[in-house]
This record gives sequence, structure tokens and C-alpha cells, in this order.
Amino acid sequence: MLPPDTVPVPRHTSQADYRTGDLTLGHIAVLADLRYMQVPFDCLVKCIGAMPSQQDLQRIRHNLAESKILTKNESGLQWTDFTPPATSKVSEENAFKPLGRIIAEILAEVPNSGVSFLANPNGTPLSQHNNTSRPDGCLVLSNNKNEPKIHWFDIAVPFEFKKGRDIESLRDDEQKIIWSLHNIMHEDLRRRFAFGITIEDTQLRLWLSNRAFLAVTEPIDLFENINGVISLFYALGSASASSNMKELGCNPTVERIRDGEVFQYNFTIGDAVFTTTRELATYGADSMVGRGTHVYEATDAEGKKVPVKDSWREAGRQSEGEILKNILASCEEKLQPDELANAKRHFVGVRLWQDVAIDDTRDETPMVAGEHNRTWVCIDLNPILSTKPHLSSTGNVPDSGRLSATQLGSIARNGTGIPRRVHTRIIFHDVGVVLKDVTPLADILSCLSGALKALYYMHKAGWVHRNLSVGNAIWVGGIGKLVDFEYAKKIDSDTSQDVRTGTIHFMAAEVECQDYLFLPISDPLSPGTDTPIYPPFRMNFLHDIESVWWAFTWIFLYHTDTTTENAGHSFDDQWNQFQLAFPGTVGRISRRNFFTSINKLQSNCKAVLSKTCYDVCYHIPHFAKALLDGYRKAEANYPLLALDNILLEDMHGKAAEFLRGAQERAGVIELRPLPNVLKQKRPRPGDETSPPPKYEGKKPRRD
Repeated sequence: MLPPDTVPVPRHTSQADYRTGDLTLGHIAVLADLRYMQVPFDCLVKCIGAMPSQQDLQRIRHNLAESKILTKNESGLQWTDFTPPATSKVSEENAFKPLGRIIAEILAEVPNSGVSFLANPNGTPLSQHNNTSRPDGCLVLSNNKNEPKIHWFDIAVPFEFKKGRDIESLRDDEQKIIWSLHNIMHEDLRRRFAFGITIEDTQLRLWLSNRAFLAVTEPIDLFENINGVISLFYALGSASASSNMKELGCNPTVERIRDGEVFQYNFTIGDAVFTTTRELATYGADSMVGRGTHVYEATDAEGKKVPVKDSWREAGRQSEGEILKNILASCEEKLQPDELANAKRHFVGVRLWQDVAIDDTRDETPMVAGEHNRTWVCIDLNPILSTKPHLSSTGNVPDSGRLSATQLGSIARNGTGIPRRVHTRIIFHDVGVVLKDVTPLADILSCLSGALKALYYMHKAGWVHRNLSVGNAIWVGGIGKLVDFEYAKKIDSDTSQDVRTGTIHFMAAEVECQDYLFLPISDPLSPGTDTPIYPPFRMNFLHDIESVWWAFTWIFLYHTDTTTENAGHSFDDQWNQFQLAFPGTVGRISRRNFFTSINKLQSNCKAVLSKTCYDVCYHIPHFAKALLDGYRKAEANYPLLALDNILLEDMHGKAAEFLRGAQERAGVIELRPLPNVLKQKRPRPGDETSPPPKYEGKKPRRD
């Protein structure tokens, strides 16, 4: 029996809360996506790099005593000027001030240390995303320590301090250090991972954030484990001594360059260098743990424009380039020559792909020692943070705009192992416009039709895409192409996939609930009859086609035609219907009912859409009914599923005809996003965020 598909998990950072720009909602969304792994202190310190030898420790202790940092008494060594902060009557800043000198003296023992300690930065670090928080202290790159303002790029290791060690102090430090680590990973494309430090009274914890997991150590006592303190800061200083800072998470295969007011990057892939010109999609990096996907438009050495995709796939899985290569191999085996040529026309073209290598070693997230000495901890989401705006990322698929902060909760996960991810890059041939950004309606529908054709050839070749959305179809020179094959798999594959994340707008109803919904009504089992063993749920080609239906419907509910903007149309009614159909969260019955209640679907579309748009898309309910009929036919003899070529050809033929008819009726209609129209008429909470205020020159607030 084939294994089930992995249950889809939506990211809170992909939903409206994060993208409002509200700092508190952004904090909560980031935290809600996380849990962290607690490990012994020594296990995580070893991930930094070179540790001091016993001879080095003896030398450093001697030098610290000579410089009056350490004092020896009958109890042994102790810090000369640093006393337990909780017992101090001075301010928190002054209570931890002596620690700065301790760190500076330890770093001075490291030859060519590239970082310096900066306590209580005077201003908010510069940010590409208008982030207005700042850490209590940081290790900053030494060549930038005297700059009037540091950037988040310059922060090697952020710190958070508290005099107390009560639950509130722990939670506050925890939330703030996670947000700082998020900012570092989010701001700087060059960062593969980042360390952070929290101290509550005498208790020090080391944090590690990478694309596979978030980890924190069990605390060590600053006063009882002086060797541990020395080892930690010596290791951090040693990690900064290399010119490329790779041990502190920097990526030597990417060079950051300033282009006016913005930053661009040079990607090195093999012997080729690609220089970015603009962001295409960076919202995949909003979540701290995950693929961390960045997509840029770039130019090669000859000036040709290409898309560059940088991401972290789960270890043991094929790269997207390899998956697409295998899809094409299946197409060559099962399609006719003219079909194969057409398939290639509607698949995005791949120029090259390669796993990132640093010093001839594949770049992977680290394995933490102590496999059996770890605990997974859920994060306390009680918000105690401020409400200044940050900027959301590029290229996200707009959702309902409905906030859900009060309903956020940590995602349940069953896995207890330490996940691993592999850093990979892929260069495509085709630079186009994402379907959601195309405005002529005829072009939008033609683009979606091209993606449907690509799905048709995938399905004939025995594959499912599993991730069709208005962000995964592009318009290239009048041709619609399908992109993002990371989740594609063979229909008869016997391997499971990692957790799929992102917007659920275009997810088939059965995929959302991981169950077959259209089975025939069967008679109850007789007493004493064993319950039959049913096969687990798996995606099939009908689910991909349903995703096309959701995209088709989204186009019309999320937009209005430009001629109707001021014609007395009820945009509020249309927006409310959009929120019911596309709630942006898992498990809303309104979404399933929207798809399955055909008569109500027809009346709702006619009632809320402009006449101009409805005359184009009046087949939305007919398309839905065809899908429902297809599901019932396929599941009529469950547990056997009739997913044969006859049904495949029938369903694809009907879907293509619905899109073709709408395209022919589209004429020269131009669309405009409904939130933009509503925003122009009057501000609405939950709509897409207005441009944030500029804080340059204003006194920063402490978060």
C-alpha cells in the first residue's frame, strides 16, 4: 500500500497578520510557526567552530587575571567587577555593563578577531524592511563598529539581557532574541544561520537559528562556569577571524553590493556569476524555519536576464532541477513528439542547478551533537511587544486580509528528530510576469490556460504538481508557463514528502482535509463486521485541476474591471464573499461550501461580481460541477479509485474549454485588485498595508 501524502501546514508568516506590517502581529506570526530544540550547552557551542584548548584556557584565565577581569579568592576565580544582576540596585543597562569589558577582553585573546561587542546600540539598526526593533547588545563586525548607524547586516550575534530570571523575563528575552534572529536571516541573503545570546540574571543561553530548526542551550551560570563563558566568546571570536565569516553563517558564494539606496547580490554558481537586479519573490523566507526561498531577476556575464532561485530543500529530497529533469524524462517516454514539444513550451526552462558548496563541501544545516539529550519546546505566544510597522516581503499571493492573531497557535508536529536541509540554487531561462501581476484579463486567462496545459502533460506522464497557484504560473512572451516543481511527485511514488507550506487559497478541498469527500453513501456495517482497511489519502490529477478552478475563481473575486470602479457596484459585498471563499486559514467550512454548493455558488457570483466580469466567468459554477462529477465518478467504487485516462482526458478537456470560453469573452478588459479600490474609497482594517511611515530622524523606541 502506498504511503499517504504529508498533511499540509500553512505558515502564519504567509497570512494576513504578518503582512499587515504591524510589528506585534509580525512577531506573533513568526513565533507561531516555531518550536525550538533545547540541547546541552556544549553541544551547541561546538557548532560555532574552534574551541580553546586547555592550554588556551589557562593562558586566557591568566591574562584576564592580569588585566583585573578575574580575581582569585578562597572560592576560586570570580569576575572582579561583575556581580549577579538580580542583586544589583543599578539599572539593567549598568548592571550588565561590566560584561561588555569581559567579552572585549576575551575577544582580544583571539588572533584577528573580526567582531567587537556593542552594548545598548544608540539607535535602531538600519533595515531594508523598516524594522524598528533593536537588541540590548550585539557582536558587531569590527570594520563597521564606528559607523554612525549599524545595519542588521553588521550584527553578527544579537544579545538580550534581563536582571530577573522570572517567567516574564524569560519570555521577553525569548521573543526578542527570536525576532532579532528572524531579522538577521530575513534582511541578509548572505546569512545561512545566526547565533544569539540571552542572559537572565546569571543564566546564559546560546541560540542557533537556521533553515532546519531553532535551537537553544540549557543555561550555564556566568559565575559558576567561567570556563564555559570564556570558551563561548573565544569560539565566536575565532569564527569571526576568517575573512568570509562562514563559521558565523555568512555565505562566501554571495557578494552583497550597494546599488544606490538598495542592495543587490552577486551569486556564484560553479564558474558563473549572476548579478541581481530586482526581487521577484522573497516571501518564502519570512518563516525562520523552512525553505527560505528567495527569487531574484539577475543578469549573467553577457547581460541576459534570468531568474535565480536560492532555497533550502529537505535533505534526502531531489532538487527542483532534478525533479523537472525526471518529469521531462517521463514525458519523453509517454508522450508523442508533438505533445513533448508542447509540454516543454509550457514548462519553465531550467538553465542550470547546483547545490551550494563552501570550501568544496555541500552546504547543509548542521547536525547538533547529543542526539538523545534534547527536548522540543513550544513557544509561549503571550504578546508583550510593541506595534511599529515593518515591511512585508516581495511576491506574496494576496490573501483575504482577515486577521487571525487571536487564533494563532503553535503548529502541531509529530517529528522529534533533528531535521536537515541542503542549500541549493537553480537558474531558469524564462523571466516573465507572475499571473497575479498581469492586468489584461485575456492575458491572465491565457496564462492560466498555459499552466493547465502543462498540468495536462504532467498528468499524462504520471506526475502531479501539488502546488498550482496564481504565483506559480508566469506570462512569458505571450505563453503561459508552469513553475515551481519542488513538490511535484510521481502519482505512484512510494515516498513521502516534507510538509508543504504557504497559502491554502488554491488547495483542493480534499487535500485540505486529507480525506476523500465524494464517496457514495454506503450501508452501515452489520454488527460484528470488521471495519475494512482503506488506503490512505493521496493527491491525484483531479486535485491539480481543482487548484486551477480556485485560481480561476480567485481572479474574478479578487479583482474588478476598471470600467466598473465608480459605477455603483457593491465592492463590500464582493470583498465579503472573497473572504468566505478564501479565508486564508485551514478548516473553514465556508471554503468547502463555496466549492460544493453549486446553486448558491451561481447566485453568489451573479450577485457580487460586476456584470462585465460575470459575463466572462459565468461558467465558474459549471466548472465546479464538472469537478464534483469527476470526483464522484473517480470515487464511486472506493477503495478503488477510477483515475484512468478516460477521466483524465474528459476533465482536462472540460477545464480547458471553460478557460478558453472565458478568454474569448474577455476582450480588452483590464482588472484592478479589489483592495486597491476599497483603499481608495476609504481605509479598511485588514486591507493591504499602506506605505509605512519613514522613521529616519525620529527617536527610536525600545521594543
